[in-house]
Amino acid sequence: MLLFLLWANLLGHCAGFIPFLAATTASSEHIMATSSSSSCKMAVFSDVDGTLVHYPKNLAAAEPEGNADTESIDLLYLPPSKTGQRGVISSKTLRLCQKLRHRGMPFVLVSGMRSTTLFQRLPYLPRADAYVSESGGRIFYPVDSPLDDEHQIDGLVDGLLVNPEPYTGCPSSHHNPFTLVEDMEWRNQISNLQCAGSDGYSTLAPRAGSDGFSTLTPPTPIEHRRGTLWEHAKTLQKQGFFLDSSGYATAFRINRKHQEDDLALNFDNFLQKCKDREGIPDELGCSTNLGCVDFYPIMSGKRNVCDYLLRKFFGDHDEAMSLKSHALCLCDDDNDVEMALACRKAYIPSITSESMQKLASENRDMIVTENVEEGKVESLATEAALEMILCDN
Repeated sequence: MLLFLLWANLLGHCAGFIPFLAATTASSEHIMATSSSSSCKMAVFSDVDGTLVHYPKNLAAAEPEGNADTESIDLLYLPPSKTGQRGVISSKTLRLCQKLRHRGMPFVLVSGMRSTTLFQRLPYLPRADAYVSESGGRIFYPVDSPLDDEHQIDGLVDGLLVNPEPYTGCPSSHHNPFTLVEDMEWRNQISNLQCAGSDGYSTLAPRAGSDGFSTLTPPTPIEHRRGTLWEHAKTLQKQGFFLDSSGYATAFRINRKHQEDDLALNFDNFLQKCKDREGIPDELGCSTNLGCVDFYPIMSGKRNVCDYLLRKFFGDHDEAMSLKSHALCLCDDDNDVEMALACRKAYIPSITSESMQKLASENRDMIVTENVEEGKVESLATEAALEMILCDN
């Protein structure tokens, strides 16, 4: 089984482990690590939108002119998503994320975004030890250099070569291109017919366009996809809901804004039914986020994928190993709640839902770094959260 060395630093007593030795191509092999003291191990899982990436209202006015010197700009402007949103991330955020990794703390991006959007945005996002899309449905590991044609790697994202955007204080090593390999052990479980099936996966190729990718094999329409997830999707379609499955293989989304008038007006009732799991098969999970509902296999979801990756990083020989003892997270919204409650501490740079606000006020392990009165919002609040993690660990 071919292993790819991604990064390994032997760091001192408290960080005396190799947090990420290798990404496997399709295997049951673990990403192994050794440690002289399990109490020193800590992984950091971070949401992306609203947590690391923000959406200022005055984005157009703040955007730099085309001839501006990239090194003098403290904000990077991401390309628009498929839904038309465009965000920013600060150079300091990117630097702080790398400091976590240099401390020996595995750093993972965990998002509900479609995989094609993730691929397009990778040049602007922090370098991470793993990237998770589709609310936990797909896991990708970076490979630091292009692979030659002699090696046929199961799980390699065909045609993807990420050229990172430079940022203020960016080390020269971060200019190196990289590609991704999918965790095929996880994918093989998710693609079981009792979960998402395998019909939603398409072979992708880079191109210019709204999402940066086209399919070499046309995506299979929902009505032709097999699996419990897509059977539920068909049921919802019959009820009149418009489903967004573009760029998703293991999840689909229902957006209030895309529904006909009657369904849009009664969408709050639908959201409540989803929270109560009314009509949702036991094999599926769901989460809400800013007027949207994401559906995915129950074994997926942010909390479950974080637990899986924690054991990949640190090994599963320690029965005491858990997210509550060995993981921190950064988050902001309803679809992060399970992950936040499962981790040792949750750092919240912005709160975008009443339920998250309520949880944060009741739980001392959920730390809000946003302070509107002091002007500590958006990227400044994110930077404050990352600095707290570095200070405390």
